[in-house]
Amino acid sequence: QSDWKVSVVSFVVLNAGTEEDGEDVFQETLILFDQNLRLNRFEGKSGLKTYFLSIAKRRWWKLFNQRRIQSTIPASYEFETGADQEVEMINEEQKHYLSQALGQIGSRCKQILQLYQLDYSMEEIAKAVSLSSATMAKKEAYRCRMRLREFLENNSGWIELIK
Repeated sequence: QSDWKVSVVSFVVLNAGTEEDGEDVFQETLILFDQNLRLNRFEGKSGLKTYFLSIAKRRWWKLFNQRRIQSTIPASYEFETGADQEVEMINEEQKHYLSQALGQIGSRCKQILQLYQLDYSMEEIAKAVSLSSATMAKKEAYRCRMRLREFLENNSGWIELIK
């Protein structure tokens, strides 16, 4: 298991992270790996180490992308009076619109998009929503994303928020 840890930390460091980030990703991956094994999500199509490392890589890229998005807010903006409250208010409004949009696209689409956001594979999504194959799950996820996008693009409140 220690070589697994070294592999995860090395991957994170080589991909713009720190050793501390690597340690965190390793710990989170252990939890996710355990959950996946308990829920029979491991299908045996690869070795356990390969499966573990794929979870770690997805976890790192998700964390990395979240940080990158957060860092796009200009530093000067953070120091303005009330900027934190304004950002929080905008985030709450965005959550409200997204929640409203997810309610409009139906419970099945909502479930598919939530699983997709959590980095479930198309095979796992297909099983969770009783679709016949990963290909069908991919098509349905695409349709759901398009429904969500259409709702948001036709909602003037959302458009004003993202300008």
